[in-house]
Amino acid sequence: MATPQEIFKALAAIPSYSGATILPNSTDSTLNIQVSYSQRDLERNVRRKFTRTVVASVAEKSIPLILNGPSVDTGDAIAQLTSPSGALSVTLRSVAGEKKKHFVEIWADGSILHLLETTALHDDFYADSTFGTLEWSKDETKVVYVAERKKTEDAVEKYNYKPDWGETFTGKREPTLVVVNLDNFEVKVLDRLDGDTSPGQAIFSHDSKSLIFTGYLRNPQFFGIVYCQNRLTGLYQVNVDGSGFKHLTPTLKSARSPRLSADGSTLVFLSNTVNGPHASCAKLLKLDIASGKVSTVVDIVRKPEAASGFPGLYIDQLPRDTWVSASKIFVSSSYRSRKTLLSIDVNTGAIEELTPASQYPGTTNILFANSKWVLTTYSTPTEPWILILGRIEYEKDNIDLKVKFFSLENSKVEKAKAYYQPHSWSIVHKIPGQLDSLEAIFIEPFKSNASAQVSSAVSGAKPPLVIFPHGGPHSGFAAEFSILNLVLVGLGFAVANVNFTGSLGYGQDSVEALVGRVGELDVNECLAVRDHILSTGVVDTERTVVTGGSHGGFLTAHLLAKDPTGFKAAVLRNPVTDIPAMANITDITDWCYAVNDLPFDMEAPPTASISDPEVFKRLRAASPMEHVEKVTAPSLLLIGAGDRRVPPSQGFSWWQARQNKIKKDQSHGVNRIQVFEGTGHALDSVEAESNSAYSLANFLVEFTRVDHPSVPASSAAGREEAAVGRQGEGGRGAFI
Repeated sequence: MATPQEIFKALAAIPSYSGATILPNSTDSTLNIQVSYSQRDLERNVRRKFTRTVVASVAEKSIPLILNGPSVDTGDAIAQLTSPSGALSVTLRSVAGEKKKHFVEIWADGSILHLLETTALHDDFYADSTFGTLEWSKDETKVVYVAERKKTEDAVEKYNYKPDWGETFTGKREPTLVVVNLDNFEVKVLDRLDGDTSPGQAIFSHDSKSLIFTGYLRNPQFFGIVYCQNRLTGLYQVNVDGSGFKHLTPTLKSARSPRLSADGSTLVFLSNTVNGPHASCAKLLKLDIASGKVSTVVDIVRKPEAASGFPGLYIDQLPRDTWVSASKIFVSSSYRSRKTLLSIDVNTGAIEELTPASQYPGTTNILFANSKWVLTTYSTPTEPWILILGRIEYEKDNIDLKVKFFSLENSKVEKAKAYYQPHSWSIVHKIPGQLDSLEAIFIEPFKSNASAQVSSAVSGAKPPLVIFPHGGPHSGFAAEFSILNLVLVGLGFAVANVNFTGSLGYGQDSVEALVGRVGELDVNECLAVRDHILSTGVVDTERTVVTGGSHGGFLTAHLLAKDPTGFKAAVLRNPVTDIPAMANITDITDWCYAVNDLPFDMEAPPTASISDPEVFKRLRAASPMEHVEKVTAPSLLLIGAGDRRVPPSQGFSWWQARQNKIKKDQSHGVNRIQVFEGTGHALDSVEAESNSAYSLANFLVEFTRVDHPSVPASSAAGREEAAVGRQGEGGRGAFI
């Protein structure tokens, strides 16, 4: 019988892909592919980063011959990039010590050509997907990156308050453009931009004389930026010396993620609806550099034409290398309960799915593309990520294309296979009486191996069911590899990752259908998924539990009150419990209004949040705290002490209310709480991720194992043969 620690440690030994690129020194027959990985180091509680060169011999029409080089730990390197010709590379490095130091390294022929210390010029580098930048100019004479502006030492000004960018950006207030000139090795920190605009995702213009970037507006109020695509943004241009600042998209309130075509004639970018849901269906737009004209390539899709039809684009950022020809780009996008690879013609708007569900039912994420090749990762809920190379083959007109895919490498961690190979998965959909936008990714333990189930941690004839809704609420689960899911499945649980209405990948109408109905529509749909799976006979009807984080924790708290006897136990991770109490202390005040269909204009925010008594009543009525006295099931809260998105007081207050009720009733209710220092909303430090997973799993096992007093003896009876959309051949999911 495996423990949560044993399962987690085995699965954590599988590295995950963080990037890949085909180096410029590749030839038509031999590809040099630089692959970046990360891996959890559970001994030191850190994420290790390393790179490896994969050499692929790619004779035409044949299966590539793969040679793997040794892995190299990249240590304190923040970011690295090879120049367009391959002759040079740049590394941004921060070295810890009594005082952190920052360096820009220029490499050539395997050694450092120039080492520039920039500690006195700026603070930390940005390497995130929002502001992070590292780019070469086409002529290889300049490098641009983004770093935190140096804090003033003025005796008075250093005490002036300036907000930061919220969750994951604590202490990050002023990202700024930095240009390195390799002709004279000058490092220039550009002046503050007009309009108090924060720059990110900068690229060079085709002539290398200017920079094009996303500008994040922060006037009159800073709003948390991570996971939020509805912010006020625009595309801007500035000369490399900081002069000539101009707005490229003045008619748009949202414009982000600029990507320039190889000939410099066309800029593609994303635009989302400002205000309202934090994530939504995006438009793909293009800007003609010569004329400045902006036009729509792919518009918002209100509702797919068919159940399996194109649902629109749901993309946080476009791939850095997205152009494959003068008229086509490749992207990955949410497509119901999976992510898929799409080809988009920027002239006609035509869209082709390159990894259809019939062949690739899991999730495909693009890492790199050029005119001949594409690199992606692919996984399913029961198969780890693999690296895939796609050969792009053009038809006679040199416009239409097809892609032939080959697997370059897969997991070699033998000890982990025992914790994913025995299991199966499927998509639960078309639930009677429910909207078409409701789905769940259902992972079932041990296939038809009854003895493995009986000897599992939870034991019993059939597995207990975990209802697991996602956060957001406007996000979604994809059919992909998840350690937390597999820890639970390895202990004998069946897991249902619920994509309720409002999840991404189902059309904009579905996104908006949840607005004003949080705590009602999503709660009822979670119950519908539970009841439907219970009705199939594949799980133990007497042993259902629930867990979720953020909005998923909000739903968990609601579910416990709505059906007090329907769940044996629950684990809530950083849950929203009291929306009006959260409104003034979260980094996303607008969210509290938006999900409840109340107006909030980021260009003119209210001077006093929740000042209207009717607004207060509306928000409180949607909050789980309104019904906490009905909760009786054993509960565990897992709280990130540094959470800026859902402040810890949300979990503390719900826990305290339960404590008070337990004492008042003189009951023996179970109500526990754990707090993880040094981590935020996602509980994603290695220490918090691993230990919160152990606590979550052990707690659910405690209240569902067949020897627990609350579990009926019937749960140990013989296991019936039943299946919910049994896994098909080769580990691919079926649909029901």
